[in-house]
Amino acid sequence: MGKVHVLVAESFDIYRHGLESILNSSNKVHLEYVCKSGNELIKYFRRKPTSVCLVSSGIPDMNIHDLMMELEKAIEEPPVIVLTHSTELTHLNQSLKAGVKGYLTKNSPSEELIDAILEVSQGRQAFGKSASQLMIGKYADSAKKLPSKGKKLITKREREIVKLIVQGYTSAEIANLLYISTRTVETHRANLMNKLELKNTAALVRYAMEQDLS
Repeated sequence: MGKVHVLVAESFDIYRHGLESILNSSNKVHLEYVCKSGNELIKYFRRKPTSVCLVSSGIPDMNIHDLMMELEKAIEEPPVIVLTHSTELTHLNQSLKAGVKGYLTKNSPSEELIDAILEVSQGRQAFGKSASQLMIGKYADSAKKLPSKGKKLITKREREIVKLIVQGYTSAEIANLLYISTRTVETHRANLMNKLELKNTAALVRYAMEQDLS
């Protein structure tokens, strides 16, 4: 596998130079271009739409929703990771609704950033530790509010698997943690999708965060 190409949009010099240093020191990624605005990012992404985009939530010229709409004109599911200071659930929800693939706080370790880039480049989602804790907390609150009908609908094993999916684990990793086969995990995942009438994992994560499972 070759190096993953990365585009960066960050308006603050200190963070921008920090990202450059981290990415240039990795032998797994190639820093394609660094810019200061969303419009610049869009321009370069159109030239190389397979690049993973690292986008600061503080870029001055557009919000993440508008940025994603523009990037989606080049490719259906642009591989975007939001970098932010925010640990607010509302901001995380807005980013997920916009369609981002990853969400990390700016105090995340450099290893976590590189791992997230590699995950997103493979079409998977990646969440930093802070984001995962937010999602786990939201899911736990929703689970406590489940009506008895909902508890019967979603089995104990399925709730365990949802919790791990929300944390960002892959099916293979979930299988190892629960001592079951990957095929069994995929079966549970498919059953959950059918029961909740959801189309993909991203929708399942958003559903677990935003609503009571019923």
